[in-house]
Amino acid sequence: MYRLFLSATLRVALVTVLMLATVLGTATSYFVYQIYQRQAETLASRVLAAIAYRQTSSLEVTPEYLESLATTKDDVTVILPDGSTVSNLSGISGPVFTSTRVSPSGEWTVIAAISQGPAYLMIGLVAMVTILVSAISLAVAYRVADRESRRVNRPLNDLAAHAETIGSGQPTRKAKPVGIDEIDRIARVLDDRAGRVGEVLEAERRTSREMSHQVRTPLTALSLRLEEIILTDDLAEAKAEAAVGVVQIERLTEVIDQLVKGRREGVRTEQEELDLSRLVGEQMVEWYPVFANRRRRITLQANGTVVAWASKAGQSQVLATLIENCLIHGRGDVLIRLRESGSSAVIEVVDTKGVLRLREGVDPFERGVSASGTGLGLALARTLVAADDGDIALTSRKPVTFTVYLPRFQRQDEEREAEVAAMAETESIGPA
Repeated sequence: MYRLFLSATLRVALVTVLMLATVLGTATSYFVYQIYQRQAETLASRVLAAIAYRQTSSLEVTPEYLESLATTKDDVTVILPDGSTVSNLSGISGPVFTSTRVSPSGEWTVIAAISQGPAYLMIGLVAMVTILVSAISLAVAYRVADRESRRVNRPLNDLAAHAETIGSGQPTRKAKPVGIDEIDRIARVLDDRAGRVGEVLEAERRTSREMSHQVRTPLTALSLRLEEIILTDDLAEAKAEAAVGVVQIERLTEVIDQLVKGRREGVRTEQEELDLSRLVGEQMVEWYPVFANRRRRITLQANGTVVAWASKAGQSQVLATLIENCLIHGRGDVLIRLRESGSSAVIEVVDTKGVLRLREGVDPFERGVSASGTGLGLALARTLVAADDGDIALTSRKPVTFTVYLPRFQRQDEEREAEVAAMAETESIGPA
């Protein structure tokens, strides 16, 4: 950019100087020629007047007399009435300016000639001055163009360096205004794009961390189940364990797809009629090997069927997060209780011997907050519960109890109310 700007400026300056030098040289040549031509005309007029005076005085026109009227560099020739000529014979060589004057009576003719040498000398001097001034002008133009090019190129280099940092994922400083509208506008656009790219990269990193967090322990459980398949000789048991493993893989695939889709399109869930007992049962089958390996148990306590209106993939992930949290940070058995409370379906995950180590007033669902972990799981769980119009809370610190409130599926109640209304209407229209 520096060379381009410098070259363009110098080309403009060169063309301008050449045009001015051409105009100045042409005008100078024209005026110099006019000056010396007028000198020849003046000389011819002066000689003609002098000869007319000598004619009235009956004096002879001689070469000596003509030499007294002209300089040694001028030629004067007089044509007498008898056709003879008289000249001062200065011997001018080369091109000359000439002027011819005839007396009013037509008897005398004066031809004056002035050498063009002085005119050429003056034109040459003017040309030298013009060239010198042009060279000085070009030198000044070069210095000015160099300074301005560097002034413009410096913020462009900074802008290029700033643009190179976009996409690196590292925090970048905002470009400083330089007073050039176009560059400042580009800088503002780059700052805006840098912020957006940074947000996208941070979202991708967060998604990667959450994926790693969510699939780490289920993969451990899956590996333990595969080890059991390798060690067993019972084909039926191996098939059963393999079937459970396939279910685990499918659930992990759903978790990953939901995380990726949630980060790219925002957290969106497909709510459906969800039997929480079945959901918890699937999780218990999946987590059983891990708890058994640590000599701990996971049990379900439910009073009847509890049906929620929520996303199966999302709430499976929430339940897996809470169970994993109890597994990693707790010591005792895990109890999962299901119940209904008004218009909510409630899931309680209790670590029977767990004690929350966070100090009072700290929100365990805040991203980055954890006693010994990454602080990602519970924050993600709250996001997924909120996406299903629910809520999650820490309802007890000892034993540690996490409670999830989900919208209760209402169709059964609506059908029951419709049946009661239909029965009441039938009784009202029965026989009198």
